[in-house]
Amino acid sequence: MSDEAEAHEWPHRVLELRIHGIKNTPPTEILGREQSELRQTQGDENGGFWWAPDQDKPDRDPDDAPGIVDPAVPPTGVRTEAYSWGRLARYGSGPILFIGQLFVQVAWLLLAPFGLANAAYWTRRIPTQRPGGEWDSGVGGSSLRIFALGLTLLYVCALGSVSLDLGVQCATGAACTALPSAFTDFFGSAPLSWRGPQLSILSLVPIAGVLLLYVVSRRARSRYEAAIFDAADRMGGRGVRRSGRLRPLASEGFWRTARVGPPTERLHLAAAFLLVALLLAWDRLFAGTAACAKLQTFVSGECLGAAAGSSDVLAVIGGLVAAAGLVVAIVLVGVFAETTNTGQESVDEFLRDRLHRTGLVTAWVLIVSIAVYVFVGASLWFGGEYEAPLTGTFLGLATAPSIILGVLVAICISALGWRRGVPHWLSISLMTGAGLAFLAGVAQNPPTLTSTPGPLRLPLFAVAAVLTAVQLFLVWWWPRSRSGRRAGPPERFRAEGWAGMGPGVWMLLALGAAMLLSTLLVLGVQGWLVSGSSPCGCASPPHGVLRPPIVYHNFGDVLPFIAIALALVALVIAGAVLRWMPLLTTPRTRDGRRPLLEEVDAYRDGRIAASTTADRLALKILRARRLAALVHRGEPILGILAGLFAVGFVVALAVSYSVAFRWIDGLVGPALAVIAAAILAVVVENALTAKERPISIMWDLMCFLPRAGHPFGPPCYAERVVPELRDRVTDWLTHDLEPPAGLTLAERLSWRDNQQDEALGVERPFSVVLSAHSLGAVLAVSTLFTLRPDDAKRLRNVALLTYGSQLRVYFGRFFPELFGPDALGTLGSRRPLLAKADPWFSQVELDQDGEPVVVVPSGADDPSLTELLTQPDGSVAWINLWRRTDYLGFPINSYRLDDRRPDDLDRGADEFGPPRYLVKVATHPDYQSAPQYRVALLDLIDRVQAGPVPGDSPDDPDSPDNATPGAAPV
Repeated sequence: MSDEAEAHEWPHRVLELRIHGIKNTPPTEILGREQSELRQTQGDENGGFWWAPDQDKPDRDPDDAPGIVDPAVPPTGVRTEAYSWGRLARYGSGPILFIGQLFVQVAWLLLAPFGLANAAYWTRRIPTQRPGGEWDSGVGGSSLRIFALGLTLLYVCALGSVSLDLGVQCATGAACTALPSAFTDFFGSAPLSWRGPQLSILSLVPIAGVLLLYVVSRRARSRYEAAIFDAADRMGGRGVRRSGRLRPLASEGFWRTARVGPPTERLHLAAAFLLVALLLAWDRLFAGTAACAKLQTFVSGECLGAAAGSSDVLAVIGGLVAAAGLVVAIVLVGVFAETTNTGQESVDEFLRDRLHRTGLVTAWVLIVSIAVYVFVGASLWFGGEYEAPLTGTFLGLATAPSIILGVLVAICISALGWRRGVPHWLSISLMTGAGLAFLAGVAQNPPTLTSTPGPLRLPLFAVAAVLTAVQLFLVWWWPRSRSGRRAGPPERFRAEGWAGMGPGVWMLLALGAAMLLSTLLVLGVQGWLVSGSSPCGCASPPHGVLRPPIVYHNFGDVLPFIAIALALVALVIAGAVLRWMPLLTTPRTRDGRRPLLEEVDAYRDGRIAASTTADRLALKILRARRLAALVHRGEPILGILAGLFAVGFVVALAVSYSVAFRWIDGLVGPALAVIAAAILAVVVENALTAKERPISIMWDLMCFLPRAGHPFGPPCYAERVVPELRDRVTDWLTHDLEPPAGLTLAERLSWRDNQQDEALGVERPFSVVLSAHSLGAVLAVSTLFTLRPDDAKRLRNVALLTYGSQLRVYFGRFFPELFGPDALGTLGSRRPLLAKADPWFSQVELDQDGEPVVVVPSGADDPSLTELLTQPDGSVAWINLWRRTDYLGFPINSYRLDDRRPDDLDRGADEFGPPRYLVKVATHPDYQSAPQYRVALLDLIDRVQAGPVPGDSPDDPDSPDNATPGAAPV
């Protein structure tokens, strides 16, 4: 370092920066102070840094024993701050007053599948990156973007089913008894009394719905994605020389740039306009043929022949142009899959020129798509009356949702093999053949209750089943093949979520969420429309039955079976593992006076000992351990749910509504309408009160990683959080330095950047301990990867204290290239077991025997996290606290009690709270109350060469660390 300021007596040499998790713990609880005692030093109303100016002068109870301290009181010489980021993930869409907060909340709920699609992007095999600004996506990036576009089109179909299908049926006399008479009077007036103008007006609803999703998403993310000032640019390594292959989290621009930007947004909007135009032309083109009104008979010769011989020139031209434009938009989404935003200094001129051309092309595609939509709508309005089907249904949606759903299911099944090495072209070929055979088999279904199926139905379904089975076999077999073994042993997938099939599982969950919301929307609106009393007072409606598209009816009938199957699995698992009290393996504590309830070094005879203790507190702790172990089975349960969704999609597409499910329609329809009403009530209540994100914890998890799959996905709050944390760390390490006199503003900024980069790798009088809980640990790890010093393998003056972390078993398994064992430098973890009382039984045995799970190195040239945090004396400046009663917290390296590889990462924390008033079982919160927290903090301070804090040495018997702490904050 150079140009240091004159000596000054700094009251605090260590910054303890506490970062909360998904619970959004407020700064008052993080710091254990009243709001009046806190001051926000940086940030705004959505997030920032807080501290108590009087932290070194706490109020003490004079009757307390000398050894009792409040855990909220920092050790001497340590400044404790709280970083609050929770409102970034909970903020609404801004002051869109003309839309209303209710519609904004509904839009947030509909964005959930888009967020799951974005998460699926990061579960793929992400390659190491080259220095510079161009992103290398890896296998499956283009297919996933097309899948994301399919989700948008699926929503267009759902919104169109409500307006174009159900709406036109109501306008033409169906039994919509709940609608006010003003609706039928409006569409019964002279200019709108025929089908063309009615559809032209009703087509505005799906367009408006997609535009609402776009506006809500765009306005919300504008608050985070640009970060503050130029912090995001500094994270990319301005002035830091990078070489070799970089881990994704350490690459330039990872948190600065969304992988899907305005060009992809324009393509999604263009596809929505083109699909609506195609559906409108479709209805006019096929309206005169009864065979075109049902999915089962749509591909018949009668239907297609009538379309080929149509004399409606405007409908033919509009339909062909819209179909061609939609194909172009889909192709461009795949071709432009790996574009990044413009204006980055690290991207060369060639890339910027390519991005400019991409933006220009997509802008013209959007303009043309709007023109096509207007042309088709005008042709329906002014093209004269045309014959409508007897049922009044909108023909454009008789088959479109089913076709889109079938294509998306095929992409999901193909994605199961992306990580496992199955050639992409082979998966696409197999699933294309399976999809075409399946569609032809659906066309052989009986169209009515009294009809007979076509003779080729079962053979065609068999062909589709065989091709799908071949794809699934390849997914299982390919890692064991000669080609697969070149990439590594097949055992490596035991350290990955769902044995390396994570992309397909996440995409199935995203598709399941989209179909669930779409089905509830369509059937909920249908149930409401027919819920009014009959105007004639008779028992049955006086008009025809209101008919939604068949795929929503079928999937609605499948949903109860999916729910029942999942509930049975949960009950069987609960019955199998809740028979007795497992002691489980617990970590040893260190330098804390209060031990854990009991330590179990190993399992005897492969079983977990049943508890016979009669101590009431011990029983409470054992029950908490058992409940936590039950909750730990999230990964296999989600895998089962994804499989059930896949089966449900196939059944909903394959079965004829008129033949099957008829016996449960009377129960399912009202039940789904009630569920839709309940969800709407929750959204309304949320809109009137908290105005927060609609699906709680899942929302925070989906919003963590940058948007990379769906452009309308929820905003990535980490794109602001990580730059702010990085800036606070570097500012603290260099806050004693002043630039030389006479420098310009630009020179002062450059001097500051150089000093901050240099401070990361040399010894300084100041140090930082990032203290992170739960999801905050993921944010802290992400920040550390941006702090790599120039050409150095060690990060000095910065330490990491995590607790209640999911890095090893969730983030490390689901996103291996980002948080896996190779990136963190820790040991891999197997999946949790369903049938064992301890879901981690196999992993505990491996850890105890010292047998690590096989992990193939990524080939990155930059250091792993543990290498980055390794100090000159060989110690690793990282300690993780965990307890068996924590339903969301795990070790980050090993269950082994005496593990020293890497040095001393995992330690235990008390499983019961501080006995100041009422003793309670400690679960996911309350880590800062445990005496082990303070011991770990002081140990880390010593490891980063800051020296022991006077009067707070762990070896001092009078130190507060060895005393029983008082009441503590969450």
